[in-house]
Amino acid sequence: MKLSLIILFAILSLSAFRANSQMSADQTAPETIVSQSPLSKSDQWHNLKRWVALTFDNSNVIDMEDEQRGTMVIKWSCPVKLDSECINATAISTYLIDVRDGKYRLQRINPRISFQFIKPDVYEEFDQVRAAQLTFDIRLINGIATRVFGGAFEWPADERYDEVIAAYREDLSGMQQYRTDRDRERGKISDDWKKAEHNWQLIRTPLVTLRQLDASMVNSLNNALTQNDDF
Repeated sequence: MKLSLIILFAILSLSAFRANSQMSADQTAPETIVSQSPLSKSDQWHNLKRWVALTFDNSNVIDMEDEQRGTMVIKWSCPVKLDSECINATAISTYLIDVRDGKYRLQRINPRISFQFIKPDVYEEFDQVRAAQLTFDIRLINGIATRVFGGAFEWPADERYDEVIAAYREDLSGMQQYRTDRDRERGKISDDWKKAEHNWQLIRTPLVTLRQLDASMVNSLNNALTQNDDF
């Protein structure tokens, strides 16, 4: 179900995951896109099948297809690298694609982030600082899941998730990055600011990644369904 590594690296190279990323977490895309195409239904279907083959590792992402009606359901997922030794995340979404003569429709269904807890193999060798950070990360995700998402660790990419990110961003903005002018000169960032920035990035990065991947794939899909390769 995972994206091809070649395609994934090409997509992720377009933008960074940190605070200077060009796409912010609240830049949502419309759930449904209807676009005109100069291609026939059969040509679009051929291009759609080729797009799936070139974009994903295998065709298992195709959950349902009906060539006669021109309908395909794609369920994709992609792991997200996080700055945590105990938290993994996965970006997940479903595409419902319909092609017709001269047009196509893309519907995004249930885009979401799934969080997983892991225990490092060498956990027993961690010092107190590393062990404490693992505890903080677990409490962060577990606390948000309990307060906002009914205890679930799959978070819909909706306004609730955006509000959580905004709240942690506000906390970060209200903190002094340097305790004193001397610390500023030395580039010594306060521990409290580092912790707040880490928390913000930990919950923000998966959603930004999902939306960046989605935007890149939608653009790629549009090119596939509107450009005829008559080679």
